[in-house]
Amino acid sequence: MPGIDGLRAALEALPLRIDNVLVHSSHVALSSYADGPRPTSTVTLQGDGASGYGEHVGWTDASHAAFRDSAAAVPRGSWLLGAWAARLASLPPYDRAALEAAAIDLALRQHGTNLPRFVALVPRPVRYVVSFARVADPVAEAERLVRGDLELKIDADPAWSDETWRRLAALDRVAVIDFKQEGDVADHERAHGCMRDAWIEDPRPGSVAWSPALLRRLSADAPVTSVAALEALAPAPAAVNVKPARMGGVLEAITCLELCQRRGLAAYVGGMFEVGVGRQQSLALAALACPDGPNDIAPLLGEGPRTARLIVDANAPGLGGDPLP
Repeated sequence: MPGIDGLRAALEALPLRIDNVLVHSSHVALSSYADGPRPTSTVTLQGDGASGYGEHVGWTDASHAAFRDSAAAVPRGSWLLGAWAARLASLPPYDRAALEAAAIDLALRQHGTNLPRFVALVPRPVRYVVSFARVADPVAEAERLVRGDLELKIDADPAWSDETWRRLAALDRVAVIDFKQEGDVADHERAHGCMRDAWIEDPRPGSVAWSPALLRRLSADAPVTSVAALEALAPAPAAVNVKPARMGGVLEAITCLELCQRRGLAAYVGGMFEVGVGRQQSLALAALACPDGPNDIAPLLGEGPRTARLIVDANAPGLGGDPLP
């Protein structure tokens, strides 16, 4: 992850002007989202003739209504970005993340630059995984999704048989196995034994220690709500799934990526089922910080053909581009 050390401090020092705040909420119908139309909100911060955008990833209409109320009260005027972001500390993580992304996007645009130029890096093609939730027949689902060189992130069921694990391994496409903090050590070791190169994400800790081989493929996701939370994990993971929305914003996610860089930990950017500008912004961050990780930011199903790598436009404005039409 070359070149991102110091990025948070540089962003926080950017002058920022906010004159107006708008929030537009809607629903997006997706076959890949099982709970009906996905609620989403785009927040727009305006100032000095520019607009910056962020996406709220709340799962319910009520959370988006509450966000509209809280966004109306955010500070206006002239700020340094870091001081403005600090004023959001009491807000829920998803609210902070959406507003902070919009502020970074706006500040970059107000200064006539974007993230790649600001950090003086060329975006690299992004490796990504196609993920799917726990299903009764994961082999059939994997075979349905796999195309060409695409890789998978699967939510594991500890009750899957040895034959299921062997058939998944035979596909040679599984990059991340997510246990959602379930199963016991034997379940985790069984999966690892079949797929030695896959990351074992969020296995439930038990009284019996994992093997040294599994510890070298141990990844953390759900517990990583902040850099402090990551540093408190024991045993320390070998990889981290960095989710800006879960961590309350891009700035904390960047700090986490900087820490991974210093400590030699693998990192990949994950999402919270963003359906708009937030997905583009996560992709832009991954292209600079961890392009070779199994980034969980695949194109939404139905968006057209998929390639093994995603190309990021080095000239896209701000933090990752404009909202989708």
